[in-house]
This record gives sequence, structure tokens and C-alpha cells, in this order.
Amino acid sequence: MDASALFKFTSGLYVVSAQAGEDVGACVINTGLQLTAEPLQVMVAVNKQNHTQGVIERAGHFALSVLTQECDMDYIARFGFRSSADVDKFEGIERRETALGDPFAPACSCAIVACRVVQTLDVGTHMVFVGEVADAEVLGDAAPLTYAYYHSVLKGTTPPKASSFVPDAKAPAEEAPAPAGKHHFRCVLCGYVHETDDEELPDDFTCPMCGAGKDMFEKID
Repeated sequence: MDASALFKFTSGLYVVSAQAGEDVGACVINTGLQLTAEPLQVMVAVNKQNHTQGVIERAGHFALSVLTQECDMDYIARFGFRSSADVDKFEGIERRETALGDPFAPACSCAIVACRVVQTLDVGTHMVFVGEVADAEVLGDAAPLTYAYYHSVLKGTTPPKASSFVPDAKAPAEEAPAPAGKHHFRCVLCGYVHETDDEELPDDFTCPMCGAGKDMFEKID
């Protein structure tokens, strides 16, 4: 089986967020999808290992932000490669709340949708939440960020917690040859590639994107 065939699927990138009491969760997903028009419903799939999954479950509602091509990898890393259990992902940026009380960041988002959870489905590694749309707003005219753009332009990779992660399969954008004359190390958690003249990373090296240590890097050339 050629699992790379699944990379032909197209999708966007989103931030799903929720607040239950004082507990806030937010993470990047590529599984936002409109299910029905009447009633207006959307679905999201969130990895059970993500703190956000539990927050949505307790809150009973969530916000879905449609990301734009204005995003850079620092923005993706903020919401995608750190845990809401450890850091405040909204710290230092503008934060708003939906009509249901869930936080979202208007920066790098072209639309926001507020949803009440009406169904849940356990699909193994992920929990699927079906939400009935309670409110929606267009935030800007920037082009939505697609997974293809994320791979080909931002040079992002698919992290293990993503719904579209396929072990041992690499997206075409990840197969491009690295520049000659340097050594390159890739973070297996977030896909960040570090270029250096040295043949090994120093023991105290940490990923500038997700904070992973040296042991989470693989040498790619």
C-alpha cells in the first residue's frame, strides 16, 4: 500500500479552541468540515492526547478559526506544537471571545465559527465533535491556509498527533533535497529543520518551534 496517496486529500488548517471554567485549550487541526446546511453543522477531530480535546468535552462548545496564508511557522508553532496544559497560547496576542465564551485570536484568521457540541464520536486516537453553529463572522479577506500551502510554502510537516499523520510516509514537500555543504537536523515533533556546519547538535540544543530537546531531532543529511 502506498500511504502517500492520502496526501492527495485537500484540507485547510484551523485553530479549534474552548474554555471550560478557567481551563483554556487551543490547537491546530486540519479537520474542520461543514457537515450539513440545515441545521448548520460543522465537525472537528481532535487527538485525545491534546489538552484541548478534554476542554471541549467539558465545555460542550468550541470555536473554530479559519487560518490564512498570513500565518508563519511561529504562529503555527504557538498553537500547534505546544500544549495548552503548559502555556497560555493567547499570551502576547489579541484575544477575543465568541458568543459562547470560547477564546480565539483574530490575527491570521479570516473567519470564526462558534459551535455547540451536539454529537461526539470516539474514533480511536481522535474524538470527533459535531457542532451546531451558534454564530459565525468573517474576519478578513486573506486567502485561507491550505495543508498544501503549509507543506509547500511554509515547509511544515505533519506532526504525529495530526489526523492526517501517516507513519513512514513523507509528503512531497518533505522530499526536496537540502542545500549542499551543510548538515540538517529535523525535529520529529514539529518538522522544524535546523541547518548547521556542525555534524552533531549540542547537548543543550532545543527546538525553537516546539521546545523539543536534542534527542527529538533526526539527522537528514
